[in-house]
Amino acid sequence: MRVIVVGLGALGKRLAEELSGKKGVELVLLEVDEAVCKEAADRYDALVLRGDGTDPALLKEAGVEGAILVAATGSDPINTVVGILAKQAGASRTIVVLDDLALRTACQAAGVDVVISPVVSAANEIRGHIFGEEALDFSVAVSGGARMAELSPGPRAGERLGDLPIPKGAIVPLILREGKAMVPTPETVLQSEDVLILLAENEEKLAACKRVFSPTPKEG
Repeated sequence: MRVIVVGLGALGKRLAEELSGKKGVELVLLEVDEAVCKEAADRYDALVLRGDGTDPALLKEAGVEGAILVAATGSDPINTVVGILAKQAGASRTIVVLDDLALRTACQAAGVDVVISPVVSAANEIRGHIFGEEALDFSVAVSGGARMAELSPGPRAGERLGDLPIPKGAIVPLILREGKAMVPTPETVLQSEDVLILLAENEEKLAACKRVFSPTPKEG
């Protein structure tokens, strides 16, 4: 499995540490800074390429077709472009890190597979996406075995939070809207670009909540 990490800032380096030398992983690192590239080449078991991840020729050289690509530069616009270009070039899975949640919809509309917000997600969540560990899908473990997750409203946009069939044992304590956090009430109407921060007491409850916001038809 080839994994391409674009950007060797703090998050990119953490991912490189996680993935370097891991059995079955062919790691490729892309970075524009020459000094950082030299350091990475000495430190990680990876192919290190210097250049801009928005360059289609460089993505091709990195072997993007069929690969898993993580766009983790310090720039949301660059990450967005890299993710879209990688998907168009045949990447099997694209993971884009964004601070600006307003770009989430554009990424998803362009076919980007996963959008990660550092608000609740970090290197271990990205690692979960790379290796298909569904228990880590937009999630982090919290004390007591509960789960926290980021969810998009999906087909529930335009509905009141209080009208949704969220199961007992799960709550939405926070909504991220236009880059700001808000505490919702049952009267809060969900918007398409919202990010819902959901807390569920276990994996079963989390899975039930994901079905509520799934674009697939609901029973009843």
